[in-house]
Amino acid sequence: MKLATIKYENEEQPVLLLEGGAVLIKSLNDYASIGLPLSLYELVGLDAVSELKRTVSKFSESDWIALPKVPSEELDFVAPYRNPHYIFGVGMNYVEKAIDLQTKQIEDAPVCFMKPTSCLIGMNEMIELPNFSKVVTAEGELCLVIGKSCHEVSPEEALSYVSGYTTSLDLTAKDIHAQNPRFVQMSKVFKTFFSFGPQIQLLEGTESLSELVVQSVQNGEVRAANIVGNMMYTPAFIVSYISQFVTLQPGDLIMTGTPGSFELSHGDIAGCQITGLLSLENRVI
Repeated sequence: MKLATIKYENEEQPVLLLEGGAVLIKSLNDYASIGLPLSLYELVGLDAVSELKRTVSKFSESDWIALPKVPSEELDFVAPYRNPHYIFGVGMNYVEKAIDLQTKQIEDAPVCFMKPTSCLIGMNEMIELPNFSKVVTAEGELCLVIGKSCHEVSPEEALSYVSGYTTSLDLTAKDIHAQNPRFVQMSKVFKTFFSFGPQIQLLEGTESLSELVVQSVQNGEVRAANIVGNMMYTPAFIVSYISQFVTLQPGDLIMTGTPGSFELSHGDIAGCQITGLLSLENRVI
């Protein structure tokens, strides 16, 4: 089951994606006489996800036919939401990437950083290259969506607090980071340096993420690719690790590392592709 936010009737509205189109959550509420949140930020909370799943599991074929739909050609995707409490990232989480950066990984601790919400953009919004940096790179990454508040959770239970996953782009001012490893945080925080969406794939509780292929894509060309199973730190471990430091909240986002990066130039289209999801794309200006 996939969720997204679209621009429709001059509003950003959450939708349930179907083959050939989508159903507005507002329409679903009216049809089923329920009260699902009308923002995707609230809708990804596991309580709301559970209500959504319970509702649609009772639908018959005639119900799906009767529901008003937005055709695929009218789906104008935007960022799923714009106000997460936390945006975390993990660096050098694939062996090949760590070797590429000539960095020795700390054995039991992933490299973590944070992004402010002022970085956040969505599908088809423009990436702006800053004047302060001359070398900016982009990386496609699997991004986890937290669905329930959690603190000090174990790796074994961590994914039960995750509502789903999506595509994301992490941008870095590489020349600033290269000056000193301590500058990693500041190299990540420029305007438009984080994009995610457009689709959020909800977890069903039984699937494995390990076979998902994550790709960094530049102008339609795959520049780097790997499977989640080749991560040094699993998605479950990452959620658990970060939860030792902060209380994660519903809607928080965690990028899990990239198979590889590419340098951006004006006019490029930076992209991320993940198995089963619509590609995320942003043009560089």
